[in-house]
Amino acid sequence: MKKILILGENEKLNTEIKHMFYADSILTKTSKEFPDIIFETTNINREIKFNNLKYIDDNYDATTPVISSSLCIPVLEQSVESWRPERIIGAALYPTFSELKGMEISKTHITDEHIFPKVKTWLEYFKEVHVATDRAGLIHLRIISLIINEAYLVWQEGTSNEADIDTAMKLGTNYPYGPIEWSKRIGLDLIYHVLLKMNDEFKDDRYRITPLLKEKYLEQLIISN
Repeated sequence: MKKILILGENEKLNTEIKHMFYADSILTKTSKEFPDIIFETTNINREIKFNNLKYIDDNYDATTPVISSSLCIPVLEQSVESWRPERIIGAALYPTFSELKGMEISKTHITDEHIFPKVKTWLEYFKEVHVATDRAGLIHLRIISLIINEAYLVWQEGTSNEADIDTAMKLGTNYPYGPIEWSKRIGLDLIYHVLLKMNDEFKDDRYRITPLLKEKYLEQLIISN
């Protein structure tokens, strides 16, 4: 069993990781023991992400693997800010990710070819592991974000209301949640920033954020401030 250190701003997500990876111990920054694996769960705030990576570089062994959420900040971008980019492994870490059958991870050409398979093998004790290309949203959340964006467009146009959209999608596709409900469980802020990053990368109209989704995201920001 592994000793795990979890760094990141989303306490809900951090708790989900603790429950999923039933380790011998979950360490903190003040722990005297050293972790076997480090999780960095920040998805949106680049300053927090990069500061945490610097903290890891300054305080922990250079060979300790770092599983870092890369949904909005791909591994290659994170690697620029790290002294030890070879040990950073991207992952799709977001609220509700543990409910899925599989887990997505990613790497770059810089990733250490000894560290990566060891981490993949360890993760496979808990879930199926799929290796995805190092792009915004990876695979599953990219698809879900597009579905959610389209659902907000239908809602915005007045074709259907929130409850009916969710009910129709659950009945028609056998999804566990409707798209509006899913956006709230995952976090509308994360959906917004995944779409924003994909639109920036690919300049494709498919990733253009629906005005209503943006409005709901901004309303959340106002309420949380």
